[in-house]
Amino acid sequence: MTASSYLAVALCALAFVLALAFRRHRAAQLLAAGTLAVGALSLPAGDGLLAARAAEAATMFLPGCWLLALLLPEPPLRSRRMLGFALVLALAVALTALAPTHVWDALQRVLPLGGVARPWREALALNLLAAAIATGQWLYRRRPLDAFVASALLLAAGGWLQLAGLDLRSWLLAGAAVLGVGVVYSSWRLAFLDALTGLPNRRALDETLARLSGDYALAMVDVDHFKQFNDKHGHDAGDRVLAAVARSLAQTRTAQAFRFGGEEFCLLFRRPEQAKAACEDARVAIEALRVSLPAKPAAPKNGKTVRKSAARAAPAVQVTASLGLAQRSAARRTPAEVLKAADQCLYKAKDKGRNQVVASA
Repeated sequence: MTASSYLAVALCALAFVLALAFRRHRAAQLLAAGTLAVGALSLPAGDGLLAARAAEAATMFLPGCWLLALLLPEPPLRSRRMLGFALVLALAVALTALAPTHVWDALQRVLPLGGVARPWREALALNLLAAAIATGQWLYRRRPLDAFVASALLLAAGGWLQLAGLDLRSWLLAGAAVLGVGVVYSSWRLAFLDALTGLPNRRALDETLARLSGDYALAMVDVDHFKQFNDKHGHDAGDRVLAAVARSLAQTRTAQAFRFGGEEFCLLFRRPEQAKAACEDARVAIEALRVSLPAKPAAPKNGKTVRKSAARAAPAVQVTASLGLAQRSAARRTPAEVLKAADQCLYKAKDKGRNQVVASA
């Protein structure tokens, strides 16, 4: 194998290891199949049956393995489904390297879809079907990794057509690179974005504050009477309120919004001279929100179940928030000190009756 071949296999293997490390097991299954194909296609001609049959094996087995990974539920690492998929890959490798000629010829007449004059067309059709399934999963679940899976499979489809004069191995390598980037990106989102609101989370705030320099201001935002609201209307309604407040705060001019935890948010102002007016605008915007609550089922009458259409529509509710604002100064040099001062101002705002902005001196 040439140095470029070793590099191609190493890149695919790295993407596979990353998928396992970040517990993206469906991506790991797709990458495992692709890595084996890239490795076989990278073998020099004349290096045994595996090298001689590499292109045929990729055509026969690879699209089917991808479809299997996409159609079955994503498995835990230590599960029978993951073991079964590994055994399927091992069987494909064993047949490619060890099957007698008459057995291999018989397999070619059956796989991937019953044997035609141009089996690559069947492989292309299955590859495009896998990409369509991944696209459907992305449209249904809106998970970024599913979009990367669909993109990677579409790139791989270019290999059957040898688009741009590139062979199958080159397109598989491009697909593996895209999927590897998708694994890293989706894991970054999981680590630094709040799943409910889509805002950067506390970890992202800590990372941002650690790199700050110069003047800035921080505002702590707390949804008023949120615990009582949760107790009265339920956690689903509380989640709707938090998501609506987050969307409103994300529109705050000159500020970056973070989910701090619970019903608390944080606004970072890199231009502190505009922070007080922007906080007041944010408070007014939250006060203007009308959040629609989940519909409540109507109480049964005379022991009879009420139809779903007769459920009582819960009214929209008004939300308010209190804000505490503090700016970096000679007395407050570190982010922790500024954050503590903002938190103290928040408590003052709540003590004064809530739904207001209190700024530090």
